[in-house]
Amino acid sequence: MNIAKLKFPPLKYNSPAKLPEKLIYRAQTSYFKNEIDQFIMFSTKKGSNDRAIMRCFPQLISRDGKNNVPSLYVWFLTSNCSGKGFGTAMLDFAINYSKKIGCKGNLHLTSDVSFTPNRIPHIFYRKFGMSTKKASMDKKLDSFIAKNKNATYKDFDTVEMFYPPIEHKKDKLDNFIYKGFKLGLKILFGTKD
Repeated sequence: MNIAKLKFPPLKYNSPAKLPEKLIYRAQTSYFKNEIDQFIMFSTKKGSNDRAIMRCFPQLISRDGKNNVPSLYVWFLTSNCSGKGFGTAMLDFAINYSKKIGCKGNLHLTSDVSFTPNRIPHIFYRKFGMSTKKASMDKKLDSFIAKNKNATYKDFDTVEMFYPPIEHKKDKLDNFIYKGFKLGLKILFGTKD
């Protein structure tokens, strides 16, 4: 066939851009007459059944000494493929979604020990950068992380966790005392730094 003599030559097919490794599907579900966003992240790799599911909704909470702080509550987060980055990718998505809906990147959740009692999710959330309301709890979690130790229901109870991390009053006080001590040494010894 001679294409040059055609009135309308065939369309050129541009191959589509490569799909990302993970796609997210959004749906809404109802829970006790409240609308809850549900996101399903799935792999685009052929033959893969890897996925993560998150259900969330915005709330006003108290944190860092302030009331009515908008925050995205991650009510449910699960992945069927531990260690493949789906949970982390879903939390990254949750932070961006929180910004989009007016929660300024804040999110919080309840890290529960009942679903997987022999490998509780507290360590995963702490590694992601979340904190609890207690500095002592965060230090205990950090100790488990440093030792590369798995935590179980015997080590921790169910706990609320927050992103960005909560500023603990003790940490502020320690920092204030340290700066005062350092300033006192500068004055005492007449040093500049």
